[in-house]
Amino acid sequence: MIANSRNSTAKRTRGFSVLELMITMAIIMVVAGIAIPNFMATLHAARLKGGVTDFASLLQTARIKSVDDDRYYSTYVLAAAGNNPQQGFVDIFPQNADGTSGNAGQAYNLGDPLVVISPEVVLKAQGAAPSTAALKALLLPAASPVVPQDESVAATAITFSPRGLPCKPLAGVCDTLGGPQAYWAFFQDSVSQNWGAVTVTPAGRIQRWLFMGGANGAWAKF
Repeated sequence: MIANSRNSTAKRTRGFSVLELMITMAIIMVVAGIAIPNFMATLHAARLKGGVTDFASLLQTARIKSVDDDRYYSTYVLAAAGNNPQQGFVDIFPQNADGTSGNAGQAYNLGDPLVVISPEVVLKAQGAAPSTAALKALLLPAASPVVPQDESVAATAITFSPRGLPCKPLAGVCDTLGGPQAYWAFFQDSVSQNWGAVTVTPAGRIQRWLFMGGANGAWAKF
């Protein structure tokens, strides 16, 4: 009777065999090998979407402030430098007596609307972006003479007039009397190499895009 009790206790307390442990570890490694890349891809996609969305929101702020203040404002992206992260900001201050504002995007000033963009999501020149012709076809009518201006160039930074419409500054004036304007800004995730964009139509509509690739080089709104 005592021997039977000891045998039962031994069976209950016996641990995993080496083979069982090896099989368990192999299963864990296989699952991790599948899950981790998927998780990282999702993380990078979220960062790209977040950067594009934050910049689009900043443009909406610039548009509203231009109307509220009866001035024209431009929006810039400053690369990370020193202790400062990559920043997008509306160049509002200082406000000059001649109607101009800011310091041509050279630096952020206290009071300027600001967003911090992940250093992984980098503003790129339109010449480096994929399928710009396909995106232009979605942004403007086929026969439109308007050429979208590139946000990555300081001289063509996205600017809104006091009427809330995109405009191009000229000699201290920024209005649509010289013709309609459109803008775009392209962002690339430096890890995944995926692309996103923010566009502004001549009517002032701000849209967010992701490049889907494929044979036709399609862009999709999100």
